[in-house]
Amino acid sequence: MTVFGHIPQEKIDEVRLAADIVQVVGARVNLTQKGRDFWGRCPFHGDKDPSFKVDRQRGTWYCFGCGEGGSVFNFVMRDEGLSFPEAVRELARRFGVEMPKRKLDPAQQKAQEQREKQRHVLETALEYFRTQLQVSAGREALNYLTQKRGLSLEFIKEFQLGWAPDQWEGLGRFLRSNDIGEELAVQAGLLIKRDNRSGCYDRFRGRVMVPIKDATGRLVSFGGRILDQGEPKYMNGPESLLFKKNSTLFNLDKARREMRKKSRALLVEGYFDVITLHAHGLGEAVAPMGTALTSQQVARLKHQADELILVFDGDEAGVKAALRSLPVFQKEDMAPKVILLPMGEDPDSLVRNQGAEALEELLGQARPLVEMAIEQIVTKGDADSFEGRSSVLNQAGKIICGINDPVSAWLYLERLAAMLSIPCDIAAKQLGIPLPSSKKRPRLSPVDNRNCSRGGLHLNDQECLLQMILTQPEAARLFASQEEALEFLDDRNLRQVGASVLSVLARGADPTPDAVAQSLEDQALAPLVSRLAQSGLELDADKARQETVVLLRQWQKRHLKKKLRDMSNQIAQAYQRGDSEEVARLQAMRQRISKSHPTL
Repeated sequence: MTVFGHIPQEKIDEVRLAADIVQVVGARVNLTQKGRDFWGRCPFHGDKDPSFKVDRQRGTWYCFGCGEGGSVFNFVMRDEGLSFPEAVRELARRFGVEMPKRKLDPAQQKAQEQREKQRHVLETALEYFRTQLQVSAGREALNYLTQKRGLSLEFIKEFQLGWAPDQWEGLGRFLRSNDIGEELAVQAGLLIKRDNRSGCYDRFRGRVMVPIKDATGRLVSFGGRILDQGEPKYMNGPESLLFKKNSTLFNLDKARREMRKKSRALLVEGYFDVITLHAHGLGEAVAPMGTALTSQQVARLKHQADELILVFDGDEAGVKAALRSLPVFQKEDMAPKVILLPMGEDPDSLVRNQGAEALEELLGQARPLVEMAIEQIVTKGDADSFEGRSSVLNQAGKIICGINDPVSAWLYLERLAAMLSIPCDIAAKQLGIPLPSSKKRPRLSPVDNRNCSRGGLHLNDQECLLQMILTQPEAARLFASQEEALEFLDDRNLRQVGASVLSVLARGADPTPDAVAQSLEDQALAPLVSRLAQSGLELDADKARQETVVLLRQWQKRHLKKKLRDMSNQIAQAYQRGDSEEVARLQAMRQRISKSHPTL
């Protein structure tokens, strides 16, 4: 078994070999064949010219514009927002690879069975709610959706909206008629136990029902909007085995494709904001579960689009919600933009009354959330007194210190200092931000300056060595036969790629680029593998061996020279300590290396 969601490695390899990367990518990208390769416009950034390359033979893809790349698994993960196990299982489904059932311990098996039972209860309830919207008792709710909300029957059907009659046991009776017990319905969040007597009553009554689904489109709960006056106006189901409010975003399952297509995600506050925007062509909108935004929800949005815009009401509550979300975004190293709508408007009402064009115009005026937050602090603070300005500096400075990009952080600091009429160097000193002139020069990596140029890429000789290993099986096997081969690579990332090559060879498989990318412990390095593989040369076995021998000798010589220098330092230290045995041992080792490699 592997760490990849308990999927055996041989099954992962079977799926990888079965999945045609050109077919998978071609379903999302219009590819044109040029020679043996396929080119198109990258779906992950604003690509004007085809800079996205798919190499069917090596099973990799790479964008020369944004630097994304990897195996077929990495593409599906990036494109559909799936985890690695989810991507493997999804590709297995598409290409007819039978996957083994996961072996669970008794507790896991019981939890899995409970989840399946709860999902069945929810699906049965969904059938009930949708049916109730279509009968005479649901006419008021249907009129609310079509007339007040302006939704067509098509979109009502697409979002599977329904109606919970204002009855205490309407759903309960329906579930019993379908042989579903009350206890299971309580666990699914649909029924509530009575306090003073036996039995249960419906949680949702007199509400328009909105199904809540996870990122893969599976039903996990419901939300309900009351028609008449009453509180709460909106109600979600409780937490359950299926429903985790802090990690769920409404409509993410539908919005992901639009987010990637437009390179933009919209975050709004409510279900009907999302549904109305979707109905008007803005399908990239999602909403949290009526609570403060969480780091788990932000993490789900992180790789879906290049730009995230918060679309909040312009009242005080909307401003507070936007400001409250800033630390969460900074924790996830995201820099969203924000627009605050005109007073009295929300996304739903604005688009229904003025059209999607009005919202698009406002979206074009979106500004960084950091900028708005700093402006709010300055506006509400006491900028007239020395003490007040110092207090404002400290408050806004916390936001600036949370910016990971040093250039952006410094520019915001300069702007803040100007707003407060404080010298920038004094503001920086108070916040503990180093001045640009005081920063230490970054140390250069001790990589040899020699390089090679292949396929339009300029590579240092460590990268040339890895490129040869990735694209020539003979080179990979020769590399694996060398003692301390990984030590030849002093670049940490390249060393991890080299370790993955050795791992693939150790299990008896060919170290093809897609196999190496899939085996990486750190999947963030998959684009590096793809980048190197894209320009690899086609050599026969003898030529590949010859070139690899030359590269390995260069790096072995450099490695041993460094080792001898280190030994000399260790001998000097042992001599100073008076450790004669250590001195003798190190000198003998140094002599053996020198005799074995007389050209050093």
